[in-house]
Amino acid sequence: MKIYETRFLIFFVVMLVVPGAISYYGGWDTKLDGLFVLKAFSIAFFMTVLYYLLLKNVLGRRG
Repeated sequence: MKIYETRFLIFFVVMLVVPGAISYYGGWDTKLDGLFVLKAFSIAFFMTVLYYLLLKNVLGRRG
């Protein structure tokens, strides 16, 4: 299992858009500046790595 598989890339894009959209439309972040983009990428990267490690652990136990 590679981290560049389609499911992880799709998950990364979803995690890139969804938390940023919730933060922007919720009113917590009102400016789209460099810090906003950095936070969005860091959240997406962190969640994707956690998802990858979770799947790797679960699938490793089964077989």
